[in-house]
Formats: sequence, structure tokens, C-alpha cells
Amino acid sequence: MMDVCLEPQYLPDLVLDIIFSNLELPDFLSCMLVCQNWHRVIIDGRSEPWKLLCRRKVPKELLKSKLLSQLNNYKDKLRAFYHSWNPDDCSMNIVVKHNGFTLYRNQVPHSTDMARTKIGYSNGKHAWEITWTGPLGSVAMVGVSTKEAPVHCSGYLPLLGINEHSWGWNLIDNILLHNGVSHGSYPLLSNTPKYQIGEKLILILDSENGILYFKKCNEFLGIAFKNLPNTKLYPSVSTVYGKTEISIVYLGKRLCKNDYDIFW
Repeated sequence: MMDVCLEPQYLPDLVLDIIFSNLELPDFLSCMLVCQNWHRVIIDGRSEPWKLLCRRKVPKELLKSKLLSQLNNYKDKLRAFYHSWNPDDCSMNIVVKHNGFTLYRNQVPHSTDMARTKIGYSNGKHAWEITWTGPLGSVAMVGVSTKEAPVHCSGYLPLLGINEHSWGWNLIDNILLHNGVSHGSYPLLSNTPKYQIGEKLILILDSENGILYFKKCNEFLGIAFKNLPNTKLYPSVSTVYGKTEISIVYLGKRLCKNDYDIFW
């Protein structure tokens, strides 16, 4: 009997699913480049390999949680996990919960504390959903910062925006701040109610054009900052209130240069 040997590009989907399900994330991109058939299987975020990899990395209770309900497939949920809060790049008074998406600010008096995401961005257009699920306190900032921005200071201050390395919107007084200077009121709409606990904000960073803006309830709030520097910027928040919680979910890259850029 003649042996039958299938070339990689002709392996059936079931066999490919078994092979890919044993791989780690960095291997996925390499496999996508082998042939169109492998690319087709891996690019599908609903496929079995993505499902199993997601289950290995993301806490089980999160996969069907309300927090990730706006993400349509396993690839998007896993990507959001890799783009969530960085437990090694935040104030010592902040704890990133096991799920990775939510931070908790300890009850420490006379302190302002900040956190950044795991990944910084210097190209493309990206969007995140940010939700404050605890009290705002007297200062509650949301925006972006570089690695050079401090993550802690004494007192109750608008830390995000206090120097040249960060840009922030204070949800309490609706003022934009950069380099310690007010950049006017925000949102750029008339009669806009202030942020309420539990509302979902969409932060959009357009690195291609150097702008930062927000949406709330699908309403465009205007451009917050222009002429952002061509360097890595990290979505960030700073808070002063003890026991507050803030969640972030990466919604994806809105301008992809090519199909291979599936994750970063």
C-alpha cells in the first residue's frame, strides 16, 4: 500500500485544530504565515485553538461575564487580557485583581495613585472601555501617560496630567490637564451631565494623528488632546478614593496595517 503524505497546507481543519490547540500565542503568528489554509483557520477568533488558549489564560468566570460581553470571540477576549492593567506599573497602593481587568485602590489617606496598562501604543487607532465602579472622590482622572509619569504622589492631586508626561480628564470638574496646566473644559458639548459611577467611557487613542478623545453612550464628546508626541502612550487612571475600583477592556485596533497584526 502506498503511503499518503499530506503537505501542511492540505491538512484537514480537524487535524489543524488539534495541532494549533497545543501551541502558545507567539506560535500562532508564525503558523499564520505558512499558507493561506493555516491563516484561514487561525484568523477565526471563534476557532477551537483560540477557545482553548483563552481558557488557559483567562479566568473561567470572566469568559461569560458582563465585563467582556461586548467582545464577540475568544481571540478578542484573550487580546483584551493582554492589554489590561499592569500590576507591575502602578502605585503600591493599587492592587490589580486576579482577573487583570479591574484595579482596586487601597484605603490610604493623603495619597494619589495611578495605574497604566501593560502595553503602550505609538501607532494605529485603539479603543478601550473604562468603567469606574467605586466612588470617584475629589479627583478622578482618566487619560494617557508615558512610562516617565509618576504613579504616586502625596496629597489629593490631579496626578494624571500634572507634568509633561501625562494627559488627563478630571471627571469631577470636567477639566483637561497636561503639564499642570488646564486645557479647558471637557466634554466639548453643552449641558453634558457629569460622569456617573458605572457608566462606560470609551477612550480612543489615535496615534497616527496624535489625538485623544472619548465617547459615552455612543456619543462623541469631542477631541480632548491634539498633537500628542510620537512615543508610546499608555491608557492610565489616577484616583484618590479608597476602595474604589476601575475596570478597563481593550476593544481593539481600529486601523490595522495588515491582517497579520492580530494582536499587538
